[in-house]
Amino acid sequence: MATVTADYQDRKRIVFTARGRATTNVREMVADGPAGYSSTELLLIAVGNCSLGAFLNHDLLKDAHVTACRSTLEAAMVPNPTRIEQIFNRIELEVTDERLLAQHEVLEAASCACPLCNTLGDKIITTLTITLAKTPVAV
Repeated sequence: MATVTADYQDRKRIVFTARGRATTNVREMVADGPAGYSSTELLLIAVGNCSLGAFLNHDLLKDAHVTACRSTLEAAMVPNPTRIEQIFNRIELEVTDERLLAQHEVLEAASCACPLCNTLGDKIITTLTITLAKTPVAV
């Protein structure tokens, strides 16, 4: 079981502690929004962390030469009550092994096989783009 404590301090920040390590999220507003992360952003960060961790440890990728992997997550919100209706997770993967291009379907399924994707189910729509790394030009 995972345990996190959240300590709300001075109506300005929340200190999260897990496994003896702490991080602070500032809850003050500045001109362009919250100084720290919003709750929605924290959820997207957690989904990105979980999905990329599970994805890059998939059997097809764990020993592959991955030159880049980026996840861009967006939350579609609805009102009354305000909630996340859908999370869109776009993963861009760059590899050197062109055989991985033929594994697109398997890898796309693996890109949302983490505990958070399994929990949130059809709320998360994941798309995967796989490209080959550019070969450096010999001089």
